[in-house]
Amino acid sequence: MDLKDRYNSLIKYYSDKYGLDWKLVKKQILAESDAVPTAVSPVGAKGLMQFMKPTWDQWDDKDNIPALDDPFNPEENIEAGCKYMAYLYSKYPEIPDKKERYKFALAAYNAGRGNINKMLAHARKATGLPFSYAEWDKAGKPSGEWQKWDFACRFLSVVTGKHSKETISYVKKIMGE
Repeated sequence: MDLKDRYNSLIKYYSDKYGLDWKLVKKQILAESDAVPTAVSPVGAKGLMQFMKPTWDQWDDKDNIPALDDPFNPEENIEAGCKYMAYLYSKYPEIPDKKERYKFALAAYNAGRGNINKMLAHARKATGLPFSYAEWDKAGKPSGEWQKWDFACRFLSVVTGKHSKETISYVKKIMGE
């Protein structure tokens, strides 16, 4: 068995538990850590799905017995990662296409949800819609090109500068595009 396949059963189990496509979660793990459970990034992200401490503290499952408390434990890391991705996916209901919504969730995983929300505001404004989510909501939630990743990601550099290239590449790598 290829070492990169050793966590497939866990990935399948937790992806199914949280309503995700296990193949995309596996690609995400490969992009994040190359399936090395002891990986630590230069900025301190840990484990298979590369959690920073504040995010880990928020998304590990403290209700489980025993509590999930080790980001280097593959099962704990995969479960927390799947739970976090499902949460991020749920935060973009304004993106009606499921595949497109997943791209925005991946981008939020990589660049932070606040940055992706700001990017979406710039994309809405560029199509003549309100910059503010609340104003867009009051306007009747008009749809448009801004709801597509390929259009919206053009505005990520306004928010994250040169780091936008990393996020765009990350989404592309995982989605296979």
